[in-house]
Amino acid sequence: MVNMNRILSHFRDSMIFYSLSLISFCFNVSCSDNSLDYTELKQINEKVTESELKKYLKVIRLLPQKKVPPFPSVYAPAPNWSHIRSLPIEDLVNSEQINLSQLWEIERISDHFGNRNRTLKKALHRREMSKDQFISITLAIGLAASRHQLREDQNLEAIMQKGNKVIHQLQLDKRPFSSLSLEERHRTLNEAMWIARVNRAEHLIQIPPENVNLVRTHWDELKEVLPPEFLKNPLEDLLDPLEEHGIPFTIDEIDSNDRLQWTSTEAIIGTDPPDPRLDKIK
Repeated sequence: MVNMNRILSHFRDSMIFYSLSLISFCFNVSCSDNSLDYTELKQINEKVTESELKKYLKVIRLLPQKKVPPFPSVYAPAPNWSHIRSLPIEDLVNSEQINLSQLWEIERISDHFGNRNRTLKKALHRREMSKDQFISITLAIGLAASRHQLREDQNLEAIMQKGNKVIHQLQLDKRPFSSLSLEERHRTLNEAMWIARVNRAEHLIQIPPENVNLVRTHWDELKEVLPPEFLKNPLEDLLDPLEEHGIPFTIDEIDSNDRLQWTSTEAIIGTDPPDPRLDKIK
């Protein structure tokens, strides 16, 4: 009987210990997701304050490389559809737009950023910042840095307006891409480049001027820590020389006048009398 009581007592103590351990585990798990007092993410159209930037840079200074770890790209390249794609052009365009919009999702970036980087996790924990918050500020500051690189003649509203017209025409094209001739495919891909241009412009135009000024003020430090794709003109790799500058006109200066041919039969000769005002100018 004594042994039975001991067994029951031991069993009761074990159950109590197990229950307390389970409660403690559940409490820790629930608290781990809510350990930060402030978990709101920074939107790209929101102002980044000096204090937020300072906290962000403190995280980076704790990292071995003193810069943002490899960051998933948000700037998609121009479409390069294979000549064997049999989908209609309108479907290819719509699919491309969906894929580009997904590149900007915090969840998608988080899945591919810093998952095995213990140093980053420690730095974020030390500065009381979540990984998603770090990503959102990187996007806000990075896009401001990108906009800082734009040329004065690169008007985002004009790019969006022109690009949307071209994209709309592509969305009306029901021809299978594989049915196009080589010249038509080249022209279509050249026009499809506007999908990437407009996507970038739509995000860049949301950046508050205050964020651009903040980047300009701290440029010497930010250019050393931000991902490389934010440190160059975001539209540079999507430029079309003909679109930008037109068809260049060149002529060989050596004996160039000798190559000009003129015949009276092909010349257009005016019959109006000379303007008397020209004599006064002389």
